[in-house]
Amino acid sequence: MLIDTHCHLSHFKKAEQKAVVERAKKANVTKLITVACTLDEVGECIPLTDEYDFIWTTAGIHPTQLPVNIEHELEKVLEYAKNEEKIVAIGEIGLDYYHDTAEHELQAEFFIGQLNISKQLNKPAIIHCRGGKNPGENEQAFIDMIQILEREDFKNGVVHCFSGNRVEAERLLDMGLMLSFTGIITYKNNEELREVISDTPLDRMMLETDSPYIAIEGKQGGPGEPAFVADIAKAIADIKNVPIEEVVRITTANAERFFGI
Repeated sequence: MLIDTHCHLSHFKKAEQKAVVERAKKANVTKLITVACTLDEVGECIPLTDEYDFIWTTAGIHPTQLPVNIEHELEKVLEYAKNEEKIVAIGEIGLDYYHDTAEHELQAEFFIGQLNISKQLNKPAIIHCRGGKNPGENEQAFIDMIQILEREDFKNGVVHCFSGNRVEAERLLDMGLMLSFTGIITYKNNEELREVISDTPLDRMMLETDSPYIAIEGKQGGPGEPAFVADIAKAIADIKNVPIEEVVRITTANAERFFGI
């Protein structure tokens, strides 16, 4: 039994969503977290959780989608997360220096505000961290994120689609956070990330596709799908030289515990 802990079903065309879910079930992906990036998307995801008892969702505002009115929007995130039973996390939230659609100070303010909602409701946070386009800028995003998490003494979170280095991974793990990995670990030029996986204990990681945005090696021409979780599990088993059954068992238990599903 596999779990896709981070996909965006609402970003697939509506006519395609049912087939995507069915292909996931055939690949033994039996639970899905469809992640919202805006308040409007929360409203799009909730009907999917009503239709399928094995799908859950989140409430949060992505750092590339920040509105101007912080207080008003944070109140709405809190209201959704407090009242909707199948919202199991606050996310996705964090820092994005790649698209840079908002000032870094505003990103930090929204990030901290949503971390506080996570603490208030005792629901975990799904954290996005993406660096800039130029050399060295990836590190700055992770430095800023780690400083915020340390300052806020925040531990109940997962850094999704982890793309940092070994030092950053170690810092986050030492703080008590989880890391989740996508199909980028299968790409030929990602040896550094495979080294991170080699060092990360299985009981501190989860699997995700971030679909439809990320595919796997050999399928980069098309959208990713939740069904690809099986390929990610196999890649991790190969990297760590353990049976795939062990990867599936431990990462599934991690996700069920983390999200309470």
